[in-house]
Amino acid sequence: MSDTTLPSQKNAFSFDPSTRAYLGAVTVFLSPLEGQYFLPDNVVEFAPPSGLAPNTSCRLNDAGDGWDVVPDFRRVMLYTKANATPVANTLQLGELPPQDVTAVPPAIFSDTVPRRNAWDEAANAWREIPDYSRHHVYDKATGEFVASPAPGAELPDTQTTQMPPPPQKYRAPQWNEASNTWDVVPDFRGVTYWLPDGSEHVVDELGVDLPPFATTEPPVPQDNAEA
Repeated sequence: MSDTTLPSQKNAFSFDPSTRAYLGAVTVFLSPLEGQYFLPDNVVEFAPPSGLAPNTSCRLNDAGDGWDVVPDFRRVMLYTKANATPVANTLQLGELPPQDVTAVPPAIFSDTVPRRNAWDEAANAWREIPDYSRHHVYDKATGEFVASPAPGAELPDTQTTQMPPPPQKYRAPQWNEASNTWDVVPDFRGVTYWLPDGSEHVVDELGVDLPPFATTEPPVPQDNAEA
């Protein structure tokens, strides 16, 4: 065969002798005497398919005359669907991840964000769901610490993750829904006071201050005062 119509070199395609995985293109050279290209070991002349889907590779078929497109998860991060934590990857070429494992990366949430990942098998994707298990939760009505909602449950309107300010003498936190924060308001609940007219009263509501000129000391009876 004349070599005048053939280029002096061209691409050929190498594969791993153990796994038969496609490795890449190599340059082979024309033999002027034989009129053909010299192919080293583990190299073939026919090109593999292009435009592969993610996590797939080409592998030389058993007959050695073509390429198969097979799963390839060997160098990807894997995550357990139960809780989105990474798992060791020991997959070989052509193997799919176990049913309870995925290569879809989950979202990353900081510790300040009350969210977590939940696997949606039907959508083959992660869903973002509420998770207040790592957060302190407080009752808006009392400011007391309460149990966190179960993972997946939204925070009730009656609760907040904002820590109330510490109570002080005759001062207590009160939730302000309009400003979405705690106010510090008067707290004379249970305190008995008297007005200048001698009438006796008891504070039973949070946020109510004592009236002007009120005293917490009972008035001295008039006969004792005259004595």
